[in-house]
Amino acid sequence: MGTVLENVRIIDASTVLAAPGAATLLADFGAEVIKIEQPGSGDPVRRYPPQIHGQSLGSKVTNRNKFSVTLDLRQDKGQEIFRQLVAKADVVVVNYRLSTLKNWHLDYPELATVNPAVVMLHLTGFGRTGPYADWPGFARVAEAFTGLTYMSGYPDRGPMFAGYAIGDGIGSVYGAFSILLALMYRQRTGEGQLIDLALYEPIMRILDALYVGYDQTHEIPQRVGTINPGVAPSDIYETRDHQWVVLPASTPTMFARLCEAMGHPELVADPRFDTNLHRITYRAELDQYVVDYIGSLTLAEVLATCRERDIAAGPVNNVQQVMEDVHVQSRESIVSVFDENLGTSIRMQGVFPKLTKSPGAIRWAGHEPGQDNEAVYQGLLGLRREELAALRVAHVI
Repeated sequence: MGTVLENVRIIDASTVLAAPGAATLLADFGAEVIKIEQPGSGDPVRRYPPQIHGQSLGSKVTNRNKFSVTLDLRQDKGQEIFRQLVAKADVVVVNYRLSTLKNWHLDYPELATVNPAVVMLHLTGFGRTGPYADWPGFARVAEAFTGLTYMSGYPDRGPMFAGYAIGDGIGSVYGAFSILLALMYRQRTGEGQLIDLALYEPIMRILDALYVGYDQTHEIPQRVGTINPGVAPSDIYETRDHQWVVLPASTPTMFARLCEAMGHPELVADPRFDTNLHRITYRAELDQYVVDYIGSLTLAEVLATCRERDIAAGPVNNVQQVMEDVHVQSRESIVSVFDENLGTSIRMQGVFPKLTKSPGAIRWAGHEPGQDNEAVYQGLLGLRREELAALRVAHVI
């Protein structure tokens, strides 16, 4: 059984999280990814916490299964070497501003001249066209731009972000998806193409009802806290032992099971609660039943009851609880990987999805900047040892 992308070579000249993450997802399934970083400083993500012994732990995941080389794209010689790499690549991933790529003569038209079959993912904050095309943008900017941040939080407070910059993760998945679409097209036609993806656009796409809802109703969704505004009951509830459980009774049958569990089967026929729209209207009255019920039980008792009655519910875990969870361990959602630079095994997310015939794998944790300079520049480009030495002296690598 071979990995599904084992014959795909990707040059990852992007920085931080979203675009590099797209390459990582494909590297997990066998793509050969060469990560390019700035000599001396490396990718800015390497300076983010958490760190241990001066090494970025996040980079161990973001850059796993990648070969790491250093190359200064600001120098003419660095640009020349980059074009040599592109000539031997299937895909190029970049997230520099369009004006920067043009200034370096490394935009898609120049790269397509070197390699007409190359696929280039250009993932930027606002895309290559439009009045904001050259604006810088990161995940938090994209999340706020789409309206997601505006409607997140509590009614009596300002907008709130999620605990993690989810725009990067969504952008990573969309970037990988885009590359696969372009590779499928190339498989049929032999032609490469440019992928123009703005970081805010995948976030817009997953907000299915937001824009069409405003278009037809002219209503602007406001902050509602932790509830699901389209379903009741659906919230985070505190248990007797001061733990938290999420309980979304999203269907009529689920609501009926919950009413039985609470000892109030009559609520199903109550005209205030007999439809989801009515339950939303009278959410406060309905939630009082749920609050009282959940508050009378420990978390273990709530979960046991819900499992017994086939009611969807789950604990609000912290990271320690996730990593110690028996289900997570059983599915190898967290795996142990030996890191040669730290000289020890570290645990990180496994490979998702799980394919039965062409599964992915973590072959190594993220390398340190330039760790694979000799392997790539000598093995792939055929540069001589003395040429590498000269490039180091000139700070090109």
